[in-house]
Amino acid sequence: MTNNYEFSQNLARKGTPNLYLAANFLEPDDKFRAFLATYAAMRLTDDIVDDNRSAGNMSTLCKQEISAEIDRFIEMFANRKFDDSVPYAQDIKLAIARFEIPSWPFIELAGAMKFDIENDRFETFNQFLDYSEGAAVAPASIFMHLAASSFDDRGQIVLPEIDIREAARPLALFSYLVHVLRDFKKDFTSGKEPLIYLDKDTTNMFNIDENELAKNANGWQQSLKFTNMIKWYFNRLQDYQTKAMDMLEAIDDRLPEDGRFALRFIYELYSATAAKISDQQCILIHENLNLSSSEIMLAAERASKHSGISSELVTTRLTALISSEPISA
Repeated sequence: MTNNYEFSQNLARKGTPNLYLAANFLEPDDKFRAFLATYAAMRLTDDIVDDNRSAGNMSTLCKQEISAEIDRFIEMFANRKFDDSVPYAQDIKLAIARFEIPSWPFIELAGAMKFDIENDRFETFNQFLDYSEGAAVAPASIFMHLAASSFDDRGQIVLPEIDIREAARPLALFSYLVHVLRDFKKDFTSGKEPLIYLDKDTTNMFNIDENELAKNANGWQQSLKFTNMIKWYFNRLQDYQTKAMDMLEAIDDRLPEDGRFALRFIYELYSATAAKISDQQCILIHENLNLSSSEIMLAAERASKHSGISSELVTTRLTALISSEPISA
């Protein structure tokens, strides 16, 4: 355990995100710690941008300062030289050395954050997908790298025999689209300035401007044209859901048991949220789209039946992680 391990864990488990829940089943423990280190590094950088955007603090000077922080982040990972003043520095050094984690996902995430500094909206759905390569596929690729890594009889790392970016992409895009729809209301209303992930081409196609978005985010009723637009996004989401399952089945026999469960658990968690959106006819203004503890348990049971991991282990470990309150992420 490193001096900063507690910092990385506290940051990673904030809000009990789905990735954190799934990562708790990665074995052995140093694989889990590698997840914590990589998640902490990415989360801190992403939060710098999102917090300032939602607070309405994106002055020219602020943009320059954040851009300089992102450039520092890129330089650290490109050169693999980490400033010890960064709280996750020791953890990330160990994780990269132990699991030979590539640098490109961190650099591509930083590229997405650079986009956020200069842009308030996506012009097209394809631009959203391009952005998602850094914002979603890149971190998912690190999780895929860790989940697919195994150990030989001497305890040496056996690296994944798959293209981690291609393997991670459909699950990442499916999960990210669920995330965007589930959190529409929160993203729009939680800060001084709204965070909008719905692209302009699609909102224009349904004759929806930002005033209409605001009415639906803040109101108690959802307009028909807004609902029809969300159904359009939901259809895209379902396309990636199908592709995600196809990919998981394609790589199944190349995954160790812990990775097989963790990845299937992520799929089941986001599938459960997608089902709730569907059950509500794509009405996003309610507050009950987050999964309850019992719904998380059911998702884990479905994953355990496929992966071979014992249901007793799943129940014991999850019970220690979640409460009876809804999970927020």
